[in-house]
Amino acid sequence: MFKNLLYIFLLSSLSISMKVHAKDKITLSVDNYPPYIDGRKNNKGKLAKIVTDIFKMQGYQVKYQFMSWPETELAITQGNSFSFMWYKTEQRTKNWIFSDPITSLNTSFLYRKNTKLKLERIDQLRRYSIGITKGYSYGDYFDDYKSQLKLVSSISDYEGIKKLLAGETDLLLIEPLVAKSLLEDWFSDEVDNTKLSYVNYLSNQPIYLVCSQQYVSCGHLMQKFNFALRELKASNTLIIE
Repeated sequence: MFKNLLYIFLLSSLSISMKVHAKDKITLSVDNYPPYIDGRKNNKGKLAKIVTDIFKMQGYQVKYQFMSWPETELAITQGNSFSFMWYKTEQRTKNWIFSDPITSLNTSFLYRKNTKLKLERIDQLRRYSIGITKGYSYGDYFDDYKSQLKLVSSISDYEGIKKLLAGETDLLLIEPLVAKSLLEDWFSDEVDNTKLSYVNYLSNQPIYLVCSQQYVSCGHLMQKFNFALRELKASNTLIIE
């Protein structure tokens, strides 16, 4: 009798443990965006490490699910997952819950060194062919000016660099660390032939962790994430190295 009761107790304890363990797992749906998100790295990238560490501080394990950004956007809206590296837009705030800003990213121009350009004012861009990446925002000021510019869209920053180096565009809008990472990984022979320039009419935008308003645990988990994020910022230990 005692053995039977002990067996039932152990099964019940195991069942409870498994349920709690399952609740302590969080899925992060993302696309590669090295060096910030990089599926090749053990820590999954510079920013991914910070997000992982923040959830760990709150007792959660994370699982990374890599897919394209359009697929990621659909997965967030329809599924039970989080994502990060997103800018806030009016449309997204209708469906998603946003964390406190994790950090901010700059946008710069990448171009070939032998190209003579004038970039001081946004109206000077009209004469150039400008590479952008589909689905990306470059700040309200630039986005409002798009209709007056000759834009060439690419499905990724990698493809945008290929077009730039092939002479199909004069400029590429890109985040500086992303540009350096892609050039070093895939276009190492061209690193010395390119240049990055920042101008004040391009964006410095905060990026966020996001989840769907339809995700039952989204609000609660986001509060926990924000609490740990604020602690890191207050202690000056949130550093993207």
